[in-house]
Amino acid sequence: QLLVNQDRIKVELEKLKETYDSQQQKLEEKVIAMGKELQEAKGAIGDTQHKLAEQSAVLLTSQSQLQEVEAENSRLQLQLKQLNQEYRSRLAQYIKDVADYMDSKPSSVAGPSKATADRAPMKRFVDSMLKDIRASYKSREEQLATAARGYKKRMKNLVKKHENLLIAYGLQREQIRSLGSSAMDCGPAELHFSITDPELLTNTTRELNRLREDKAKLEMQLHELQKVLAGVLAFCSRETGRQQLDAGGWAELRKQLREFTHTTQEDLEQERSWLLTRAVVAEEQVSELQEYIDKHLAR
Repeated sequence: QLLVNQDRIKVELEKLKETYDSQQQKLEEKVIAMGKELQEAKGAIGDTQHKLAEQSAVLLTSQSQLQEVEAENSRLQLQLKQLNQEYRSRLAQYIKDVADYMDSKPSSVAGPSKATADRAPMKRFVDSMLKDIRASYKSREEQLATAARGYKKRMKNLVKKHENLLIAYGLQREQIRSLGSSAMDCGPAELHFSITDPELLTNTTRELNRLREDKAKLEMQLHELQKVLAGVLAFCSRETGRQQLDAGGWAELRKQLREFTHTTQEDLEQERSWLLTRAVVAEEQVSELQEYIDKHLAR
């Protein structure tokens, strides 16, 4: 029977060989096409990274130029203040010289009225006027300085309240995440509500923003790991014929994730407490220095 069917078997083997060769050729073509797509993707990634590097360089240059412009603006403001003081003193001196000149002219009044005319009324009038001007300038400067100090104090209080609200918001997000499921929306991260105005940012606030950025990155990584783990568990469930993981497995998984999150949050909170302590000490020193300047600089 094998001898009789030998020709048919050879024909089937030839067909199988042809099928295998065609499939092998198709696979090779697919591999070549995927290789080309991979090279194109690598090229696109390289171009994107190159553009990103260029944009980062432009951003750094712009930030440097902005700092230079701010420093130049401060220098020009100080120069303008000095010029105003100089012109003010020159104007006062010119007015005094005019008053002395007017008082030094010989009076045309004769008799008893000459003694009254010799009392330099122009000089007294100019001295009184300059005294009033200096008093008004001093009052206005004190008023502006008091308003500026009050504004800075209010802004500091607002920044502190904002930081306290961010801390409470972060704790609330952690409580919601620990009580609910991973699919529950806990709101955006604290970094989304952080202060970005450079004039209001202190060194402590910048460090806290950096820590919040790190925490947001860790949360994103944790979310991605949870998605990957859910996919792996679903695949394992399909392979083993189970539709879902048992309650004990999910409880253990949630426990491990909570421990990981709690450890990370505890480290960040310790570092934040240490930074806040440093900030309080620094603010007390700045307040003492400001009080010393306010009391002794005018004198």
